[in-house]
Amino acid sequence: MMTDFAAPLPILARYAVMVDVGYIYAAAGELLFGSSSRRDFRVDAVPLIQVITKHADELIRGELLRVYWYDAARDRVPTIDQRVIAQMPWVKLRLGNLNARGQQKGVDAQIRADMEALARHRAITDSVLIAGDEDMVPAVEAAQAFGVRVHLWGIEPPYGTNQAERLVWESDTVDVLEGAFLRPYFAKNPTAVDPRSDPVLGPSPTAPRQSHASHWSLPPRLPAFCRADSSGSLYAGNNTISLKRHSL
Repeated sequence: MMTDFAAPLPILARYAVMVDVGYIYAAAGELLFGSSSRRDFRVDAVPLIQVITKHADELIRGELLRVYWYDAARDRVPTIDQRVIAQMPWVKLRLGNLNARGQQKGVDAQIRADMEALARHRAITDSVLIAGDEDMVPAVEAAQAFGVRVHLWGIEPPYGTNQAERLVWESDTVDVLEGAFLRPYFAKNPTAVDPRSDPVLGPSPTAPRQSHASHWSLPPRLPAFCRADSSGSLYAGNNTISLKRHSL
């Protein structure tokens, strides 16, 4: 009696999603708001991670190992938002150091170390990398040397390109996340209040141009009756109030 054998199932991929947060935030901010500074916009990171994970699942047939979220913080002390991300299932928060200039340090090395270790131990067959710097090229090459396929995702640039050409060349596939995909998770911060507009007194007219080489700035809430002399002292009754001199 002949036994019917089912066709072997195709080998499923096992993949990791590795996100350079500095890149995705700066590139998305530039695309959506014309600014790469995080001070100018807010990010709803939790649903953003979820939609990226869903998109990866649609493109790569297989099992998600986890999402690696590479960000930075002063002295590697996580912010409140970063602590929330760290508690998400299937998400690993990796923190580099944020220096005084607002530049992240150590993130590239972390991505390379993780990608190479996962590939060496055959923990993944594919890696989705969201990044743009040419410094990522050694990480891509190291993973590929162990047989891992690297799928590079970028953010739609408002003009030109925002990813290193060599990084694009070295990756196995390339995909672009468009503005419509990202827009629901980014919001522009409210415009700062004009300091010339007083909430009590109302907006003040534009101050005329000073014609002197210097001027005196008065402290707020001066007494109604006061007098000043040429030495920079202000008298209110028997009290003396110091003035500050500013050069123009």
